[in-house]
Amino acid sequence: MNKIIVLLLTACLFSANALAYGPRGHHLVGAIADKRLAKNKAVAAKVKKLLDGITLAEAATLPDEIKSWDGCNPKKKPSKKAVTNKTRINKELRAFWKANPCDGKPSHHVFHYTDVPVFGDEKYADGEAGRSKFDVVQMIPFCLRVLRGDEPEKNDRAITKAVAIILLTHYLGDIHQPLHVGAEFFNAAGKPFEPTDTNHGFEDQGGNKLVLFTFMDGKLKQAGRTFHGYWDGQTVEDAFGTVADWKVAQQLAQKQPSNWKLNGAGETWAEQMANDILPMAQEAHERLDFEKIKTQPGKHEITSGEAREKKKIGGTFYAVWAASIVKKEIHKGGWRLAALLEEVLE
Repeated sequence: MNKIIVLLLTACLFSANALAYGPRGHHLVGAIADKRLAKNKAVAAKVKKLLDGITLAEAATLPDEIKSWDGCNPKKKPSKKAVTNKTRINKELRAFWKANPCDGKPSHHVFHYTDVPVFGDEKYADGEAGRSKFDVVQMIPFCLRVLRGDEPEKNDRAITKAVAIILLTHYLGDIHQPLHVGAEFFNAAGKPFEPTDTNHGFEDQGGNKLVLFTFMDGKLKQAGRTFHGYWDGQTVEDAFGTVADWKVAQQLAQKQPSNWKLNGAGETWAEQMANDILPMAQEAHERLDFEKIKTQPGKHEITSGEAREKKKIGGTFYAVWAASIVKKEIHKGGWRLAALLEEVLE
């Protein structure tokens, strides 16, 4: 009976209207924080003033939307359109984008993730592979320092207090997505392994270089364009379905998530959040077999490959498990965002 229920649930998940997530997961993190901060009128007023009236739910998607301004893809003409009708906010985002261009070092693209190897039980501080001085674990405390006034607004990254809130709102969503924190590394033979300082191997770019196949109707079928894209999109739709975002946010803002509280000052939270989700990033990969992994000498990433769900008798299907993880992590992300803003703006 349990097996039949799981099969039916899996079929329902994939037959549902599979809207491209795009902003949905980030929007929900911001919306939950908006609801939480409504109880703290002083902080809510400061956020509203800094963002010129933009809600956190609206701000949450802007760091992805400014990618439309990029000119690094010769096949895509960069947009000149404003990402918000708030003139000051758009101007400050433009300055941030110019200071961290898509082809620059650093690029604003690398601020969204860190690629800690999922082989073994490695934590963020245990090594160097996949980390950088401008990854999401480093950028979250940088934004907090700007909001505190410990970092001047006229900094090399052009992160003003308004931009800091926008980035924080987005990055709190990113760091609660398993594949924005953990990555699989492969050796030249295409086998998963733990990289070292002398042998970096080839990483999967947080699943961006892999195509995912999961069980649907008892057969392995391609799930989305990429493994990473599946976690960005399909899992969120599976978790929340057709329930309106405002209703989801209202419900999750009223119910305290389990194990959301972290220790110490806010600037230490990013590393704690990364370590908190790494076991889920590891399981997201352990549930899969990797095939047709292709590498190219001189490159640091694999060029392509397949990730296939392992068949487990009596186990939970990948889609069901992943949806449950995403629901919990978005819930925690919203509460933690509100708490961080309260700490630095109170």
